[in-house]
Amino acid sequence: MMKKASLEQPLPEGSDLVVPAAPAGARRLALHRLIAERGFVSVAEVAKEIGISDMTVRRDLEALERDGLVQRSHGGAVPVLASAAAVIQTEPSYAARAQINPDAKRRIASAAAGLILPYQAIGLDAGSTAAYLAAELADRQALEIVTNSLQTILAMPQPIIPEVYLLGGRLRPREGSMCGSITRQQLSGHWLDRFFLGICGIDENGVYDYSPEDTETKTIFMQQSKIVTALCDSSKFGKRSFVRICGFDALHSIVTDAPLPPEIDAAARAAGVEIILAQADAEAA
Repeated sequence: MMKKASLEQPLPEGSDLVVPAAPAGARRLALHRLIAERGFVSVAEVAKEIGISDMTVRRDLEALERDGLVQRSHGGAVPVLASAAAVIQTEPSYAARAQINPDAKRRIASAAAGLILPYQAIGLDAGSTAAYLAAELADRQALEIVTNSLQTILAMPQPIIPEVYLLGGRLRPREGSMCGSITRQQLSGHWLDRFFLGICGIDENGVYDYSPEDTETKTIFMQQSKIVTALCDSSKFGKRSFVRICGFDALHSIVTDAPLPPEIDAAARAAGVEIILAQADAEAA
């Protein structure tokens, strides 16, 4: 059941929104907050949740775009982020990140699982989207999984059917990931068909992570893999940190829940990256 949100208060993370009949200014403020929270919203999604017509949503999006607050994109809109606001300064805990965009992450995980073939060796990164993917793979036979994440292992329902290798090393407690020289040394002995890369942000220059230590592990995963697929929900669009994992030339594909903003999409496609759009629940049913 959708929760009502006050137009005077910031929206909590992961909240749904229902806005009562309101003046255009207040309605657009609420719409802007919703776009900032989710990273991408479609016209149909907003019309249903707010209870207004598609035409009204389009007019509101046009007004917000004129004000420089959003950018319309493929049937919806994404936020326009000031450069300072787009820089992620601190790493949220795994538990906090797991609450952001869970439905989108499940759809991404389902689409990513469809890329995996029998008898493949798969690398799963640390991160909440990778954990959803692990849950999708728990009953797969003839599959080898290598990960440096305790959270990824714990996300797999019992009994775990695939053969799973958990890398050793130094534990990062807030993330539940292993890192350091032992992790990298163990990982260098594995050859993988595909690595599913977790990221904290994406812009036209590539993809980013919070932690230099985890990024070192990601780099080895990428070096040991034939194919590198980034998992990216729309809350990460236009965001970056001070730790860049790689440019688009190091990626083969990106699985996401919404169309990438135009400048990011153009940069990725120019590097030959395949963009895989996960189906909405209604379409997948």
